Amino acid sequence: MTDTFTTLIHDLLAQLRQTLMHNELAQGGLMLGALGAVAAAVRSWPLRLWHQLVSRLTFTLEIDGQDQSFAWMSVWLGAQAGTRRMRHMGVATRFNERMGGHALALGTDQDGDEITVRLIPLSGGSLLRYRGHWLLVLPSREKNQAGEDRTLGYTHTLSLRMLGRSRHLIGPLLQDAYLATAGAIGDQTEIYTPDHQTWQVSDRRRSRPVGSLIYAGTLMDTLLADVGRFQADRDWYQGMGIPYRRGYLLHGPPGNGKSSLVAAVAGAAGLNICVLNLSAPELSDERLQTLLAALPRRALLLLEDIDAVFLSRARRSEGVKLSFAGLLGALDGVAAGEGRVTFLTTNHPEHLDPALVRPGRADLHLHVANASREQVVGMLGRFFPPAQFPELGSGQRLALSERVPEDSLSMARLQEYLLERRGDPTRAVDDWALLCTPAEQEVPADADSAAVPGRTWWSGRTPAVSAPQAAQTGHEAWAGGTGALRRPHEPLLHTDSG
Repeated sequence: MTDTFTTLIHDLLAQLRQTLMHNELAQGGLMLGALGAVAAAVRSWPLRLWHQLVSRLTFTLEIDGQDQSFAWMSVWLGAQAGTRRMRHMGVATRFNERMGGHALALGTDQDGDEITVRLIPLSGGSLLRYRGHWLLVLPSREKNQAGEDRTLGYTHTLSLRMLGRSRHLIGPLLQDAYLATAGAIGDQTEIYTPDHQTWQVSDRRRSRPVGSLIYAGTLMDTLLADVGRFQADRDWYQGMGIPYRRGYLLHGPPGNGKSSLVAAVAGAAGLNICVLNLSAPELSDERLQTLLAALPRRALLLLEDIDAVFLSRARRSEGVKLSFAGLLGALDGVAAGEGRVTFLTTNHPEHLDPALVRPGRADLHLHVANASREQVVGMLGRFFPPAQFPELGSGQRLALSERVPEDSLSMARLQEYLLERRGDPTRAVDDWALLCTPAEQEVPADADSAAVPGRTWWSGRTPAVSAPQAAQTGHEAWAGGTGALRRPHEPLLHTDSG
């Protein structure tokens, strides 16, 4: 078999050689083919050589449009003189007016604030001189098609090409772009909301001063000290082998500033806020894990009204795709991130499963109660400063607060009452009887806590329960108003006060 195949090959080669020797047409075709191959190779050599030189002598930095750095790098590039010669720019309104960049003023809104948009590069190319080095800016975008007639937005990419010896400019370049845009925001808190598998800035607000909020006792001081201690204790957590995470449960009647408390703490601690709606129909277990893994740096996670999603472990709505087990795993499972601060808020802690609010998921429980007399006095002083309204003295403010039933009035209702009468203390005093009878929608402060035996929480007030009462009920009494902090392995503060 092998000899036959060898003989066949030998005969074919002999015939081919004979044909080429005596057939001028075959000789010409072979010659033309060879010359064509040589010409094609010669034409491609310069291009190949150029690509080799570019790849060896240059460095390319590519920034994906989904990355946070894309926003401030695009805005910064749009403000540079070199990129203003680009012929394909885009209008961006999702970047805050204080992000910098090449801004176009469109006018003012009804509040007198200037309305501006930003110009950012979309495609093309431009040479930019940066610190004595040349950079080639190459923005691009591709349309995401879902069929012939449907477009799912665009995928943006920003490429910066520079000589290889300029690679040391990457750090300063990114730093300058950040400081000129997002880093220049200063005392503002960024609010993030989910955007598919990542987060986007939906709002920027001036950080609320802690002193602008009035809470009972040492509630605010205790929370600020606990967050500050957590931020400073990274090495301690690692040394103890404890996951570096901290969770807080804020519970109490509606309208008493649970969300405002989170915003104030975020501003004081230098943190941004990621707000996640657990009842969103598109939020699955897998997407929750992905979002928590992609939390922006120095941002806390806020899960509001968590009792509206689950009643114990059951979903409250068929539209909720998230499972209770998926939520628990995301908060402190094996894949849970390190360094995360999580706030849970609820009006009804008795509806929450104990597994959701145990230490490790909600380490410190804080009761944000209805207005105390101390808070009523503080609100009166805020709306009617003694220096400006001496007729409403401290004695009268205290007398007015004593007329309001304890724990029957929400701070939201009190604030609305005073807003309607701001600048008119006489009217505020004359109509005070309207606040002395609890409105139908007001919820007593103890209505959501009496049915939660064994839960640990602290309202920031001196507890009404005595030591003998605590012994009879099995609760742990706490004396004083200093709110001493604890390590993660120490017991939580626990009272039964309203």
